[in-house]
Order: sequence, then structure tokens, then C-alpha cells
Amino acid sequence: MQVMCSFSLLLRLAFWLWVVALVIGVALGGAPGTAPANPGSPAVATHGKEVD
Repeated sequence: MQVMCSFSLLLRLAFWLWVVALVIGVALGGAPGTAPANPGSPAVATHGKEVD
């Protein structure tokens, strides 16, 4: 069995992969994400300071 791989087949495959990647990117980009960490509070408490 010989596999025929023409240039137009490769172009169609690349096009559909691009479309799928675009749709996934838009879906993930439009999804609500988690809130960013508060940059005002340090992650590690300083020595002798009470932790909230």
C-alpha cells in the first residue's frame, strides 16, 4: 500500500490544524481566569511580624 501525500492535502491539513488551534485559543482566551495574586502582600512574612 502506497500513501499518496500531495501538496494540496498538506495545505488542507495545515489549514484545519490552524483553524482548530485558533478556535481553542479563542475559547481559552475568553474563559474567565483566576484572580491574580495580591502583589501588595508578601508571600513570606518577615521575622517577628504577625501573619494574618
